[in-house]
Amino acid sequence: MSALWPIILGSGWIVGAILTIFAVLVLRRFLDERSADARKKEDARITRSYLRRVAGHSPEDEGKRWSASRRLVAVSHLQSLLRGGDRSRLMQIAEFDGLLTETLRRSTSLRVSNRVDAIRLMQRFGSEACIARLRQMMARDRSYRVRLEAAFALAATSALPPPRETMRVLAMLERPPNRLDMALLRASAAEYSDQLVLLLQDDLSERWHAQLVDAIGWSRNPSVAPLLEEAAKRSSSEIRCAALRAASKLGQPSVEEWVTARLSDPESEVRVQAANACAALGLKSAVDALTHLRKDEHLWVRLRAEQALEQLAPDLLTVTGQAA
Repeated sequence: MSALWPIILGSGWIVGAILTIFAVLVLRRFLDERSADARKKEDARITRSYLRRVAGHSPEDEGKRWSASRRLVAVSHLQSLLRGGDRSRLMQIAEFDGLLTETLRRSTSLRVSNRVDAIRLMQRFGSEACIARLRQMMARDRSYRVRLEAAFALAATSALPPPRETMRVLAMLERPPNRLDMALLRASAAEYSDQLVLLLQDDLSERWHAQLVDAIGWSRNPSVAPLLEEAAKRSSSEIRCAALRAASKLGQPSVEEWVTARLSDPESEVRVQAANACAALGLKSAVDALTHLRKDEHLWVRLRAEQALEQLAPDLLTVTGQAA
């Protein structure tokens, strides 16, 4: 019996240790949940305070009783919900509270998520200090996601660097283009159309050439129309499609003849884009050619031609439908 006592005592210690650990874990979870609940309630109070201040119903210094980090969480959430004058008023209040300084500090955080949050707030603040910091982050941040977020924030504030610099900093030419690249190039077109045209002279892949042609249309600069006409005659169907998308956005009457001519392009994807362009530009001279495309061998061509005719000649479709 005496030999069993060490085993019994050892088992008792183990059970006691397990029960103690379990109790500690339960207590810790309880305290964590209580703390999280307290933070949620505090965040709700801060949010209501800012909403009252935006509406002009609270003293200007009310928010300063909470920590800057907690106030920044509330402002970050509210700025994504408010619009127009209310959002502008919120950002003015946030700057009055010293949160611009806190935002700039957070932009140096080691956590990517904190830097991204700071970028979105700096976009809303829009001060010279914010623009300068966004350009620095776009050029130097170690995270590609952060550099990309900074680029889009700069685009939203009409402060994006010239296209060549943007493409270099984001290493665009080291990979195939994507929709994000397209959006940034389009955003730079109004201010930098001449530079986009110059980039076409570089030794670029077919896909990148098409991306630049597409972006040029967003410049709304009538002087680029001849360049788009030339692009529409290239051997690459991707570049011809880009020229038609650009013409749709450019909206110049001078493109009518060559846009309509592309309705008979040998490639179906080009005919689709040509039909889209005719509709976007309101080219009633294309009605006969579009009517012919209703019998095209490719489904998408027939569909886009039908949609274009619904816009350009709805009466014609009504008569055709009745005859059928």
